[in-house]
Order: sequence, then structure tokens, then C-alpha cells
Amino acid sequence: LRERRASAPEGSYTKRLFDDPVLLRSKLLEEAQELVEAEEPDHVAAEAADVMYFMLTRCVAAGVGLRDIERHLDKRALKVKRRPGNAKEYRVKAAEEELRKAREAK
Repeated sequence: LRERRASAPEGSYTKRLFDDPVLLRSKLLEEAQELVEAEEPDHVAAEAADVMYFMLTRCVAAGVGLRDIERHLDKRALKVKRRPGNAKEYRVKAAEEELRKAREAK
């Protein structure tokens, strides 16, 4: 994706995602929701692949690499005290609102 960002031809989908943060955000939210809703193993795998593509595109756009992500995961593994792991309700509501807007824009 780093190479693609530097060399993507005008009009390519990846270039559009890098150039339009609102589109990238909407697609990432949309694909995450589709992953949540998927039930069959092959559908889960397909939606997970989509989420990974958009997630990595977002990371590259922000200058974040896999090593940066790995470092954060490693730090979390070392924590002794943990949060309960519950979903943040305000985040869930914000994501639902973004998905609603994306659906209306279609």
C-alpha cells in the first residue's frame, strides 16, 4: 500500500481512498459493520479481508506501519491491570450514525 500510495494512477480506487479521508472512513465503518453481521465462515473471511484492506489503507495514510501496531499490541500484553473490555457506548452510537449517513448518501 505504501508503494501504491506513491504510484497509484489517477482514478484508481486506492488513490481515491488516500485522497478522500471521508470516503476511507465511511468504507472502513461500512466494512466493519458487514463483518459484524457476517455469519458464514467464508463471508466472515471475505469481510475481514475488506476490513484489513481499509484498515491498512487508513494506517498508511496516517504514516503508521505494522511495526507500530505490533508495538502497541506488545505493550498491551504487558499490562497487569486491564479495563473490563466493554464496548464504549458513545463509540457504538457514533459508528451507527456514520453508517446511517453513508447509507443515505448512496
